[in-house]
Amino acid sequence: NSQDCMGDYITNCKNCVDCFDVIQSENVRYVWDGMLNNGMDCFNTGMDTNFIYECIGVYNANDTKFSIKCSHVANIMYCDACLQCEHCFGCVGLSHKKYCILNKQYTKEEYHRMVERIVERMVETGEWGEFFPTSLSSCGYNDSRAYDHFPLSQQEAEEKGFLWNSYVSPKVKGAKNIPASRLPDVIAEVPDDVLSWAIECEKDSKPFKLIPQELKFYRDQGLPIPHFCPDCRHQERISQINPRHLYSRKCAKCQSEIQTTYSRDRPEVVYCEECYLSEVY
Repeated sequence: NSQDCMGDYITNCKNCVDCFDVIQSENVRYVWDGMLNNGMDCFNTGMDTNFIYECIGVYNANDTKFSIKCSHVANIMYCDACLQCEHCFGCVGLSHKKYCILNKQYTKEEYHRMVERIVERMVETGEWGEFFPTSLSSCGYNDSRAYDHFPLSQQEAEEKGFLWNSYVSPKVKGAKNIPASRLPDVIAEVPDDVLSWAIECEKDSKPFKLIPQELKFYRDQGLPIPHFCPDCRHQERISQINPRHLYSRKCAKCQSEIQTTYSRDRPEVVYCEECYLSEVY
Protein backbone atom coordinates (compact mmCIF):
# COMPACT_ATOMS: atom_id res chain seq x y z
CA ASN A 1 0.00 0.00 0.00
CA SER A 2 2.77 2.41 -0.96
CA GLN A 3 3.40 4.85 -3.79
CA ASP A 4 6.64 6.06 -5.39
CA CYS A 5 8.85 4.17 -2.94
CA MET A 6 12.13 2.30 -3.29
CA GLY A 7 13.60 -0.06 -0.70
CA ASP A 8 12.16 -3.00 1.22
CA TYR A 9 9.64 -3.72 3.98
CA ILE A 10 7.71 -0.52 3.26
CA THR A 11 4.05 -0.16 4.34
CA ASN A 12 1.52 2.65 3.87
CA CYS A 13 4.14 5.09 2.56
CA LYS A 14 4.59 7.67 -0.17
CA ASN A 15 7.77 9.01 -1.78
CA CYS A 16 10.21 7.03 0.37
CA VAL A 17 13.56 6.34 -1.35
CA ASP A 18 16.36 4.05 -0.15
CA CYS A 19 14.26 3.12 2.87
CA PHE A 20 13.91 -0.11 4.85
CA ASP A 21 11.41 -1.10 7.55
CA VAL A 22 9.37 2.09 7.30
CA ILE A 23 5.64 2.55 7.87
CA GLN A 24 3.22 5.45 7.47
CA SER A 25 5.94 7.76 6.16
CA GLU A 26 6.13 10.37 3.42
CA ASN A 27 8.90 12.33 1.73
CA VAL A 28 11.89 10.60 3.34
CA ARG A 29 15.20 9.15 2.17
CA TYR A 30 17.85 6.92 3.73
CA VAL A 31 15.60 5.91 6.63
CA TRP A 32 15.67 2.58 8.40
CA ASP A 33 13.14 1.45 11.01
CA GLY A 34 11.14 4.65 10.96
CA MET A 35 7.75 6.33 10.88
CA LEU A 36 8.11 10.01 9.97
CA ASN A 37 7.39 12.69 7.41
CA ASN A 38 9.95 14.89 5.67
CA GLY A 39 13.19 13.41 6.94
CA MET A 40 16.53 12.04 5.85
CA ASP A 41 19.35 9.88 7.26
CA CYS A 42 17.46 8.55 10.28
CA PHE A 43 17.16 5.32 12.24
CA ASN A 44 14.48 4.21 14.71
CA THR A 45 12.18 7.24 14.61
CA GLY A 46 8.43 7.58 14.87
CA MET A 47 5.20 8.78 16.48
CA ASP A 48 4.31 12.21 15.09
CA THR A 49 7.81 12.98 13.88
CA ASN A 50 8.37 15.60 11.17
CA PHE A 51 11.27 17.44 9.53
CA ILE A 52 14.04 15.29 11.00
CA TYR A 53 17.64 15.03 9.79
CA GLU A 54 20.40 12.67 10.94
CA CYS A 55 18.69 11.41 14.10
CA ILE A 56 18.52 8.13 16.01
CA GLY A 57 15.80 7.08 18.45
CA VAL A 58 13.76 10.29 18.14
CA TYR A 59 10.00 10.29 18.75
CA ASN A 60 7.26 12.93 18.82
CA ALA A 61 9.74 15.39 17.40
CA ASN A 62 9.66 18.32 15.00
CA ASP A 63 12.49 20.21 13.30
CA THR A 64 15.16 18.11 14.99
CA LYS A 65 18.71 17.59 13.72
CA PHE A 66 21.78 15.55 14.72
CA SER A 67 20.13 14.22 17.89
CA ILE A 68 19.69 10.89 19.63
CA LYS A 69 17.19 9.39 22.08
CA CYS A 70 15.00 12.47 22.38
CA SER A 71 11.21 12.58 22.74
CA HIS A 72 8.53 15.28 22.59
CA VAL A 73 11.03 17.86 21.34
CA ALA A 74 11.14 20.64 18.76
CA ASN A 75 13.84 22.84 17.23
CA ILE A 76 16.75 21.04 18.86
CA MET A 77 20.21 20.23 17.50
CA TYR A 78 23.02 17.98 18.72
CA CYS A 79 21.06 16.84 21.77
CA ASP A 80 21.05 13.51 23.61
CA ALA A 81 18.35 12.04 25.89
CA CYS A 82 16.26 15.20 26.15
CA LEU A 83 12.55 15.12 26.98
CA GLN A 84 9.93 17.78 26.22
CA CYS A 85 12.49 20.41 25.26
CA GLU A 86 12.45 23.17 22.65
CA HIS A 87 15.20 25.32 21.14
CA CYS A 88 18.15 23.49 22.70
CA PHE A 89 21.66 23.00 21.31
CA GLY A 90 24.27 20.50 22.49
CA CYS A 91 22.29 19.46 25.57
CA VAL A 92 22.18 16.13 27.40
CA GLY A 93 19.52 14.75 29.72
CA LEU A 94 17.37 17.87 29.98
CA SER A 95 13.63 17.82 30.65
CA HIS A 96 11.04 20.56 30.10
CA LYS A 97 13.62 23.17 29.06
CA LYS A 98 13.85 25.93 26.43
CA TYR A 99 16.69 28.02 25.02
CA CYS A 100 19.56 26.02 26.51
CA ILE A 101 23.09 25.57 25.13
CA LEU A 102 25.33 22.90 26.66
CA ASN A 103 22.70 22.56 29.44
CA LYS A 104 22.98 26.25 30.37
CA GLN A 105 19.89 28.48 30.31
CA TYR A 106 19.80 31.60 28.11
CA THR A 107 17.21 34.14 27.09
CA LYS A 108 15.57 33.69 23.71
CA GLU A 109 17.64 36.50 22.18
CA GLU A 110 20.91 35.23 23.68
CA TYR A 111 20.17 31.70 22.52
CA HIS A 112 19.62 32.56 18.87
CA ARG A 113 22.63 34.89 18.80
CA MET A 114 24.98 32.30 20.30
CA VAL A 115 23.70 29.39 18.20
CA GLU A 116 24.34 31.44 15.08
CA ARG A 117 27.95 32.00 16.18
CA ILE A 118 28.40 28.32 17.11
CA VAL A 119 27.12 27.16 13.74
CA GLU A 120 29.45 29.58 11.94
CA ARG A 121 32.38 28.16 13.86
CA MET A 122 31.31 24.57 13.18
CA VAL A 123 31.09 25.34 9.47
CA GLU A 124 34.69 26.59 9.58
CA THR A 125 35.91 23.42 11.33
CA GLY A 126 33.88 21.08 9.11
CA GLU A 127 31.79 19.78 12.03
CA TRP A 128 28.49 21.34 11.01
CA GLY A 129 26.01 19.05 9.32
CA GLU A 130 27.60 15.87 10.66
CA PHE A 131 26.22 13.48 13.27
CA PHE A 132 28.10 12.81 16.52
CA PRO A 133 31.55 11.35 15.74
CA THR A 134 32.11 7.62 16.23
CA SER A 135 34.72 8.43 18.89
CA LEU A 136 31.87 9.29 21.27
CA SER A 137 30.21 5.89 20.93
CA SER A 138 30.35 3.58 23.93
CA CYS A 139 29.24 0.58 21.85
CA GLY A 140 31.53 -1.78 20.00
CA TYR A 141 30.77 -2.13 16.29
CA ASN A 142 30.37 -5.89 16.74
CA ASP A 143 27.65 -5.23 19.35
CA SER A 144 25.64 -2.94 17.08
CA ARG A 145 22.80 -3.47 14.62
CA ALA A 146 25.17 -2.32 11.88
CA TYR A 147 27.29 -5.44 12.39
CA ASP A 148 24.28 -7.66 11.61
CA HIS A 149 23.76 -6.16 8.16
CA PHE A 150 27.17 -4.71 7.30
CA PRO A 151 29.71 -7.02 9.00
CA LEU A 152 33.30 -5.84 9.28
CA SER A 153 36.40 -7.46 10.71
CA GLN A 154 37.94 -5.91 13.81
CA GLN A 155 40.70 -4.35 11.71
CA GLU A 156 38.23 -2.91 9.18
CA ALA A 157 36.03 -1.49 11.94
CA GLU A 158 38.92 0.11 13.81
CA GLU A 159 40.33 1.60 10.60
CA LYS A 160 36.98 3.35 10.14
CA GLY A 161 37.16 4.73 13.68
CA PHE A 162 34.71 2.35 15.36
CA LEU A 163 35.21 0.73 18.74
CA TRP A 164 35.44 -3.05 18.96
CA ASN A 165 34.28 -5.15 21.92
CA SER A 166 36.94 -7.81 22.55
CA TYR A 167 35.21 -9.22 25.63
CA VAL A 168 34.77 -12.99 25.58
CA SER A 169 32.02 -14.26 27.86
CA PRO A 170 32.88 -17.13 30.22
CA LYS A 171 32.19 -20.59 28.90
CA VAL A 172 28.84 -21.92 30.03
CA LYS A 173 29.14 -24.82 32.45
CA GLY A 174 26.48 -27.33 33.34
CA ALA A 175 25.99 -30.46 35.40
CA LYS A 176 26.94 -32.21 32.18
CA ASN A 177 27.66 -31.27 28.60
CA ILE A 178 25.58 -32.81 25.82
CA PRO A 179 25.84 -32.28 22.05
CA ALA A 180 22.62 -30.81 20.69
CA SER A 181 22.41 -33.68 18.20
CA ARG A 182 21.74 -36.06 21.10
CA LEU A 183 18.68 -34.17 22.34
CA PRO A 184 15.30 -35.92 21.90
CA ASP A 185 13.33 -34.63 18.91
CA VAL A 186 10.09 -34.81 20.90
CA ILE A 187 9.86 -32.23 23.67
CA ALA A 188 7.81 -34.55 25.86
CA GLU A 189 10.84 -36.83 26.11
CA VAL A 190 13.09 -34.07 27.46
CA PRO A 191 13.62 -34.40 31.24
CA ASP A 192 13.32 -31.47 33.65
CA ASP A 193 17.01 -31.59 34.53
CA VAL A 194 17.85 -30.39 31.00
CA LEU A 195 17.89 -26.97 32.67
CA SER A 196 21.15 -27.91 34.37
CA TRP A 197 22.81 -29.19 31.19
CA ALA A 198 25.20 -27.28 28.93
CA ILE A 199 23.99 -27.93 25.38
CA GLU A 200 26.70 -27.76 22.71
CA CYS A 201 25.62 -25.86 19.59
CA GLU A 202 25.68 -27.93 16.39
CA LYS A 203 27.17 -25.06 14.40
CA ASP A 204 29.97 -23.58 16.53
CA SER A 205 30.04 -26.01 19.51
CA LYS A 206 29.43 -23.10 21.89
CA PRO A 207 27.61 -24.42 25.00
CA PHE A 208 24.36 -22.76 26.05
CA LYS A 209 21.70 -23.36 28.68
CA LEU A 210 17.93 -23.11 28.80
CA ILE A 211 15.96 -21.11 31.36
CA PRO A 212 12.72 -22.41 32.94
CA GLN A 213 10.47 -19.98 31.02
CA GLU A 214 12.05 -21.06 27.75
CA LEU A 215 11.55 -24.77 28.44
CA LYS A 216 7.93 -24.11 29.44
CA PHE A 217 7.35 -22.28 26.15
CA TYR A 218 8.74 -25.18 24.11
CA ARG A 219 6.55 -27.64 25.99
CA ASP A 220 3.42 -25.47 25.69
CA GLN A 221 3.96 -25.09 21.94
CA GLY A 222 5.14 -28.65 21.29
CA LEU A 223 8.47 -27.40 19.93
CA PRO A 224 11.79 -29.27 20.07
CA ILE A 225 14.74 -27.75 21.89
CA PRO A 226 16.92 -25.65 19.53
CA HIS A 227 20.13 -27.25 18.32
CA PHE A 228 21.87 -23.90 17.85
CA CYS A 229 23.08 -21.39 20.44
CA PRO A 230 21.29 -18.00 20.70
CA ASP A 231 24.01 -16.22 18.68
CA CYS A 232 23.74 -18.67 15.78
CA ARG A 233 19.93 -18.50 15.90
CA HIS A 234 20.12 -14.72 15.68
CA GLN A 235 22.44 -14.86 12.67
CA GLU A 236 20.14 -17.38 10.99
CA ARG A 237 17.17 -15.01 11.38
CA ILE A 238 19.21 -12.08 10.04
CA SER A 239 20.29 -14.12 7.01
CA GLN A 240 16.64 -14.50 5.97
CA ILE A 241 16.18 -10.74 5.66
CA ASN A 242 16.98 -9.14 2.32
CA PRO A 243 20.15 -7.00 2.36
CA ARG A 244 19.86 -3.30 3.22
CA HIS A 245 21.18 -2.52 -0.23
CA LEU A 246 19.71 -1.76 -3.64
CA TYR A 247 21.17 -3.53 -6.68
CA SER A 248 20.84 -2.48 -10.30
CA ARG A 249 19.63 -5.27 -12.57
CA LYS A 250 17.26 -5.91 -15.46
CA CYS A 251 13.62 -6.95 -15.32
CA ALA A 252 13.45 -10.68 -16.06
CA LYS A 253 10.61 -10.09 -18.55
CA CYS A 254 11.07 -6.78 -20.40
CA GLN A 255 14.77 -6.24 -19.60
CA SER A 256 14.24 -2.67 -18.39
CA GLU A 257 16.65 -1.33 -15.78
CA ILE A 258 15.38 -1.66 -12.21
CA GLN A 259 16.67 -1.50 -8.66
CA THR A 260 15.97 -4.25 -6.16
CA THR A 261 17.22 -5.77 -2.92
CA TYR A 262 17.78 -9.04 -4.84
CA SER A 263 21.30 -9.17 -6.25
CA ARG A 264 21.94 -10.46 -9.77
CA ASP A 265 23.48 -13.71 -8.53
CA ARG A 266 20.35 -14.74 -6.61
CA PRO A 267 17.93 -17.28 -8.13
CA GLU A 268 14.71 -15.29 -7.65
CA VAL A 269 12.92 -13.97 -10.73
CA VAL A 270 12.51 -10.21 -10.38
CA TYR A 271 10.14 -8.10 -12.51
CA CYS A 272 9.73 -4.37 -12.85
CA GLU A 273 6.50 -2.96 -11.42
CA GLU A 274 4.67 -2.91 -14.75
CA CYS A 275 5.50 -6.53 -15.60
CA TYR A 276 4.77 -7.67 -12.06
CA LEU A 277 1.33 -6.09 -12.09
CA SER A 278 0.54 -7.57 -15.51
CA GLU A 279 1.39 -11.03 -14.16
CA VAL A 280 -0.58 -10.63 -10.95
CA TYR A 281 -3.69 -9.02 -12.42
